[in-house]
Amino acid sequence: NPGPDGQQQRRQKGGITTTGYSLSSPQNCPNGRDHLNLLASLALATGTYGLAHTLGMSGPIAVVAAGMSLGSVRGRTYIAGHSREELQTFWTLIDEVFNALLFLLIGLVIFAITPTWSNCILTLAIIPLAVLARGLSVFLSTVPMHLHPGKDRGRLLSILTWGGLRGGISVALALSLPEGALRDTLLPICYGVVVFTIFAQGLTMERVVHYLYPELGNKA
Repeated sequence: NPGPDGQQQRRQKGGITTTGYSLSSPQNCPNGRDHLNLLASLALATGTYGLAHTLGMSGPIAVVAAGMSLGSVRGRTYIAGHSREELQTFWTLIDEVFNALLFLLIGLVIFAITPTWSNCILTLAIIPLAVLARGLSVFLSTVPMHLHPGKDRGRLLSILTWGGLRGGISVALALSLPEGALRDTLLPICYGVVVFTIFAQGLTMERVVHYLYPELGNKA
């Protein structure tokens, strides 16, 4: 087609071909392999999530498993050196951005909460239960460690228990409930527990560690 439309189509095809050739040949673009590895990691994250969602599985868990495989010993043999540093820098930036957005959304959730005295009392009662449940789950999941005597066993369990911070997933699950009395009750309680873990447990974590391990302060 010699017309303008035909020329436009040829230019588009030429651009696609050139881009594909550059991506398929790392030496044809600056730091080509770094760019390819970055694109591959993005495709791995999005593709794994989409595949898991299509199969009716958990997308976040699938992406975590994919990331673990990428960070395994075999994955390190395929991506090493400067390429791995580029990947770590990119995904660290993504992590910081999404963490900032997460805490922003957690702060905005307060506008969807209608506080009542009963919810406040329930929240104060559930906070220690949540800490105890965290301690029980840590204890049961580390049963093999209890078979070996050691002085650090109790201190490690205490740190793992106090470090059980809640965040966006808990609030998101509460927000996903259908509107009604159950949602109006669980959302403020969940939000209160999340706020407690972030401010009370998160801000005192360093003090707890230094209290349980005073030798760390001496080394510093």
